[in-house]
Amino acid sequence: MKTKSSQNQNGSTLVAVITTLATLMVIVGVAIGYTTTINRGVQRTNAYESAVAVADGCIEVMFANWRTTYRATPTQLLNTSAFSAIPTPAPSFFPNLPSANLIKRGTSFDPQNDEYDSTYTISNYKVVAVTAEYGTLASATTTPVPMFGQITSAVNSLSANSIKTTPLVLNYIASADVSLPGLGPNGNVVAKVRRVFSKQQLSPWNWAIFYVDPLEIHPGPLFTVTGWVHTNSDLYTAHSSLTFADKVTFGSDWFVAFKPGDAQHPSDVPAQPNYPSNLPPARDQAQQPFGLDSTLIFNTTNGNPNDDSYHELIDPPNISYSDPLAGQRYWDQASVIIRINADNSVSIGYPDSSNSYAFKSVNSSDWRYTMFNSAISTNQTIQDNRETANIRLATLDISKIETGAGANPSYKSANFNGIVYIYDASNSSSTRRGIRIKNGSKIPTSGLTLASQNPVYIQGDFNTGGTGSTVPSNNPSNLNADGTYINPTTPPSSQVSGYTRAPCSILADAVNILSNSWNDANAGTVPAASPTTVNVAVVAGIVPTSAVGGDGAYSGGAENFPRFLEDWTNQTLTYYGSMIELYKSAQSIGEWGKANVYAPPAREWFFDTNFKTTAPPGTLMVHSYVKGRWTVL
Repeated sequence: MKTKSSQNQNGSTLVAVITTLATLMVIVGVAIGYTTTINRGVQRTNAYESAVAVADGCIEVMFANWRTTYRATPTQLLNTSAFSAIPTPAPSFFPNLPSANLIKRGTSFDPQNDEYDSTYTISNYKVVAVTAEYGTLASATTTPVPMFGQITSAVNSLSANSIKTTPLVLNYIASADVSLPGLGPNGNVVAKVRRVFSKQQLSPWNWAIFYVDPLEIHPGPLFTVTGWVHTNSDLYTAHSSLTFADKVTFGSDWFVAFKPGDAQHPSDVPAQPNYPSNLPPARDQAQQPFGLDSTLIFNTTNGNPNDDSYHELIDPPNISYSDPLAGQRYWDQASVIIRINADNSVSIGYPDSSNSYAFKSVNSSDWRYTMFNSAISTNQTIQDNRETANIRLATLDISKIETGAGANPSYKSANFNGIVYIYDASNSSSTRRGIRIKNGSKIPTSGLTLASQNPVYIQGDFNTGGTGSTVPSNNPSNLNADGTYINPTTPPSSQVSGYTRAPCSILADAVNILSNSWNDANAGTVPAASPTTVNVAVVAGIVPTSAVGGDGAYSGGAENFPRFLEDWTNQTLTYYGSMIELYKSAQSIGEWGKANVYAPPAREWFFDTNFKTTAPPGTLMVHSYVKGRWTVL
């Protein structure tokens, strides 16, 4: 009996061992299968992430080339066909990918059309124009549909005139489908990446202050800036008397300090400006006027005189050279050009678009001559103490190019597009020249733009509908003894009753404001000013703060962007407009801070909100190119 029991026990042990081994084998098999699945999952995840990274790289290449293409013709609305040959990345961009069958372009104008091709590593490589809601357009040559911002009901088409003066966004969709090898029965891993490219077109008149160069604001007395403020460079603020009432942005950095090299504020202790608690100054992308990146377009070493700086916008073209700003200069846009010659004779003409926009004079029977000849007087001279020089002026009397007895008169000719280019071609370092505008209190509702490569002097109330105390903002009954408004929260009107403040702009080397009391005979003596109101947008240059180790000169800051030659003590300058700095002054190069030049006014300055919807005649645009919504299908 004992022998039989031992045999049964041995058999049971063998069964248990076999069962245990079988269980262990199952566990090992499950573990191996699980590990294999995990490995495949990890490999496919890594491959997918690599595919997304490759697609992102393709999107970056497309964005760079899409932006470059647009910068060449920034005012155009480019369709899908304009990007059909957009460059593809070189194989060297992706050294770990096979060079054979690397990239296949997409050819459909429909972003929803699946053009994935598994035989290529990268397929469906394309940029297509879409509607404002990212929908499909009718064809590859269909003009993209803009997505508008602030807009008036008058803009109801895609005509060039409507587009050029209206904020808008044009949307495009870039696509790249990337296929990489993946383990498992499902084969390759595919990432289909899409990204929205947006060309944003916005008038710089939407800003109260817009600077390409470093922006300094050191007002001393209380000074509130209404409207947006932006600089593509550094922002310097150092006075608690400064208040920003709206958005402030900078492209580089913000310093509560004075710009290095400024020796005009040695005893001032920097202090924070005031701003809304939820809207501090913030960094933003650089905005590109006319879509032209100055580091890419302007070249002072290539010998092309048309290719130097944004100052070219107000310069005549040199028709002996190619012009990157052809059609965009204010010279090119003007319907009238007035040239003052060295002998004080006057030539009136227009830019001949059939001949590189060369000046073409007209005879006395032409509407331009009839409208402007009697409005121009020449050979007046004033002493500009900031320039320490006599300036020979040519004066344009605005009242003489208008007709009609209404609150807002009409122009003498319906052919006039509202843009005048006027200049004295004989300016030099020893023969200083300038342009004066006077009797401009009334402007037709269609507006006026005046451009010059010379400095411009605005004399008296401008675009107010009246002069002197008839303008509420000049009336002594509305002012304190120091020239400030009695109730600054409800400022008096800057135009007389019944008058419509018209969209106006002046573009010049520098802009000087002469008060209602100005008299040429008193020039150079810092004469007493009287309250004056000016309603106009200004594009002008500055004389920058000196570099470290220089003479310590201060630019004058945005508070002195319009220049002065009078004693404005306890006198008010009311200004409604938009101030744009795009370049350094080339003719008015006298530094700020000299003695016996001016005493500052009580600055009652406001952003003209009318510019949000109605820009002055002519095209001046800020273009930005941004990457928007990103998706993986």
